[in-house]
Amino acid sequence: MASPKHSLHYSVPSSARQVFERLLNNAWIKKYLPEEALEFSHQIGFSGDDEPSIPINWRFAESAAALKALEAVLVGVLMKRKHDLAFEGATIDTDHAQLFFMSCYLWTINHDSKNPISPTENLNALDNIIPNYNFHGRDSTAYRKMVTNIYKTADKRFFNLHGDLNPNHTLDMLGLPHDLAVSTSDEAAAIFVERVARLSSTELQHLTSDVYKTSGVICESVESFRATEHAKANSHLSLFEIHDYPSSVQGPTWWQNANCQESTKRPLAGLKVVDLSRIIAGPAIARGLAELGASVMRVTSPRLPDMHVLHIDLNWGKWNCSVDLTTATGRQELWKLLAEADVVVQGYRPGSLEKYGFGPHDILNMTKGRSRGIIVLRENCYGWYGPWSNRSGWQQISDSCVGVSHGFGKAMGLKDGESVTAVFPHSDYMTGVVGVSAILIALMKRAESGGSYLVDTALNYYNKWLVDCVGEYPVAIWEKLWARHGNVVFRQVPYFP
Repeated sequence: MASPKHSLHYSVPSSARQVFERLLNNAWIKKYLPEEALEFSHQIGFSGDDEPSIPINWRFAESAAALKALEAVLVGVLMKRKHDLAFEGATIDTDHAQLFFMSCYLWTINHDSKNPISPTENLNALDNIIPNYNFHGRDSTAYRKMVTNIYKTADKRFFNLHGDLNPNHTLDMLGLPHDLAVSTSDEAAAIFVERVARLSSTELQHLTSDVYKTSGVICESVESFRATEHAKANSHLSLFEIHDYPSSVQGPTWWQNANCQESTKRPLAGLKVVDLSRIIAGPAIARGLAELGASVMRVTSPRLPDMHVLHIDLNWGKWNCSVDLTTATGRQELWKLLAEADVVVQGYRPGSLEKYGFGPHDILNMTKGRSRGIIVLRENCYGWYGPWSNRSGWQQISDSCVGVSHGFGKAMGLKDGESVTAVFPHSDYMTGVVGVSAILIALMKRAESGGSYLVDTALNYYNKWLVDCVGEYPVAIWEKLWARHGNVVFRQVPYFP
């Protein structure tokens, strides 16, 4: 719900500071923070334009800036503890913080050439640089693209369908052909509007989650989500959770620096990270560690579909290798990497890696006999408690589940619960920042107490914090911002019956 109307005076940097201070005093988060964090937080500044710039009602810029400020503080504490270096402070530019969650749209290759490659220009040429693992033609036609969208159901609710990386499963669920010749996205959308309108939201949720095991969710409001059994099961926590695995053989230790040169610009130099993730949130966590100097090995497979358009932004600064876990040789190769790792980032659907013996608890068990502990971070969509924890999901699914999409539609004046997901994968990237901060905390815990650690993150954990602790712009500020952009009403489908 938007805040009441008040004066038009507003400052994004000042509001980001307030969000940051509330974050530091969040009872759940505070118990994990090192004792120096509050002291160091006074050396964090915020700068940028006072007025918000993105025509979205949720305070994305303030959220991004506050979480980046937390990361800066934790890096400062780590450098103080590991190298006795004084924290010199940091300034978070709230305008730049907004660019962070748009970054998958901003890259360009060969920008000064006659044939630059970017997300909007000459993209097919990317196949000559990065292998294209879009095995199933996820977005090869307008029809297949529109599988992933929000549609109205027979009981007048809204449902976020998702084609995952292979839309055929969702199309089979709807009883539709795998492809159709259509001229426009609107023509394609009309097919799905008609078909989804035959099913109730509960029927569609059952088919999606229980029968076909695809991604999809009923679009909830903030209030209706809070009333669900699943939301209540996860209501006790915020942003992340760290589980301690004490060990008598894994004593307190930092990572081995080997031949890597650490500096204030590369505070994690020498840290070995294995990245078992794809798409955005998991890779954003591992990329954040690489940006801080860690040696990150991204592990993929020749059998796995992927979105190579994301690699330019999310996998730079990493090593890459390919292993086939369906073979004994591939499993042995992955085990060798894990045996040397300090950190493992895992972002696949719950249960996917367990069937090969590489689930989070498998990795903790594999490494329990070595002298230094390991930190395993797992990331999912819905959170790690409650009846939906094993469902697959994406950023759009989480936004629709928690009420972020409903809130955006409502702010634009849409009726009857019509939900709209903002174009930016904000919750993906912000979960990335959350994951980096949680790993920094776990590294310091390992250095102080030894043992191993399991870190839980989820898109829903971030979105719940966004809704509960950051919120929307005050009504007057939102109306001014929206008017500045022409009061454009964004809709998932241009029309609904």
